[in-house]
Amino acid sequence: MKILLINPPPRELNREEVVIPPLGLAYLASALEREGHEVKILDAFALRLSWNDFAKAVEKEKAELIGIGGMTPTIDSTLRAIKICRPHARYIVTGGPHFSVHKQDFFKDCPELDFGIAGEGEDSFRTLLERLEEGKDPWDIPGLAGPEKSNPPAHFRKDLDSIPFPARHLLPNHLYRYALWPGKKVTTMITSRGCPYHCIFCDKSIFGSKWRARSPRNVLDEMEEVVRNFGIDYMILYDDLFTLNKERVMAICQGILERGLRFQWKCEGRVDRVDEEMLVWLKKAGCSMIAYGVESGNQVSIDYLQKGITLSQIRRAFALTRQAGIRPMAYFILGIPVETYGQGLETIRFAKELNPEYAQFSILSPFPGTKLYEEAKDKGWYQEVEANNPFDKDQKRPVLISENWSEEKLKKILRQAHKSFYFRPSYVLRKLRSIRGFRQLLSLWGVGCGLFRWYFSKGTSR
Repeated sequence: MKILLINPPPRELNREEVVIPPLGLAYLASALEREGHEVKILDAFALRLSWNDFAKAVEKEKAELIGIGGMTPTIDSTLRAIKICRPHARYIVTGGPHFSVHKQDFFKDCPELDFGIAGEGEDSFRTLLERLEEGKDPWDIPGLAGPEKSNPPAHFRKDLDSIPFPARHLLPNHLYRYALWPGKKVTTMITSRGCPYHCIFCDKSIFGSKWRARSPRNVLDEMEEVVRNFGIDYMILYDDLFTLNKERVMAICQGILERGLRFQWKCEGRVDRVDEEMLVWLKKAGCSMIAYGVESGNQVSIDYLQKGITLSQIRRAFALTRQAGIRPMAYFILGIPVETYGQGLETIRFAKELNPEYAQFSILSPFPGTKLYEEAKDKGWYQEVEANNPFDKDQKRPVLISENWSEEKLKKILRQAHKSFYFRPSYVLRKLRSIRGFRQLLSLWGVGCGLFRWYFSKGTSR
């Protein structure tokens, strides 16, 4: 069967400073290629195709089956892409976090869709193709859903080493970029699935709460393939929590050095799951940045979010990370219902105290499938408003309008956070001093202009 996997086009053809591979599609493609299927990936986002050019490209492929991914912030693009694809394929299938939460309800907005697959999709998608080719009933496949039926998701795969590496040879690798490493060849990688912690805002509809990890040898084999075959300079590890198991992290770091692999990389950490020894090895192995979920500068809010960390642990982790020569990045959440506006300002002050390389400020969002969503619906807090940060892809963001937070307060504190952190003379000077070449200057200029446009955009109150 001739299969086309699609990452939909952007809403508008603006230059994006972050363009990364659609790893989910690449994993599906490698699993299907192993079974002998003819597979192509059309990354219309990276190619910056207009919607008209996208329609022409789909028609030209003459695929029998089209698979389209979908994340909640850009699900409108997925729906539009499916409508365009409908005349050009016998079957259309979707998956991903948004569908995994909504399942049958998704078909109400998208009657053009034939099937959806909830949860981890490699095995179920491959089985669906076999049934369709053989003309057999597919409706006992785990995770499969249609307008009239929705099956329970497949069991989580335990042996991640048995999954073939993503089919990067099908991707336009030269087009991927990341704002923190301008002008460098960038890719992404996932070395584990699942997270054992229970933050109330985290969606686990795909990988679940049980942490499953690839072996260090399997991870190193993929890293070596990426560096040797694709000439990658920088890699982003998108595990929910890379630093969970110290022994495994150390083995991967030592393996990178033993194999002579030279590349820089970024990972997601947790402030209570790093120590001095681990950080030293991470630095030796090329890790140049760790992103931590700090969330708040108030312990009451951290406890409400069920993070299971303390302010002292946060301060210690940032100090040790800097001491090791690794740049820390931090995620912060504003608009937490147990906080007042004044307590939200404490989080902004805490961000400046920690002074990470980059700070991502976002309004707390109750996404379907999370504990926070259930509470928001139960208490009547759930609303969708225009309270996006400069880099969100949502058209409107789900937020909590509680006794402490109105829409205007949410917008105001988000602007205050970006102004207080990024418009500091000391921060601007630090960034200017870090510039090492024209491409880095161009990227920094693009990000800075985007931030200014967002902050001073028409219709925002300051």
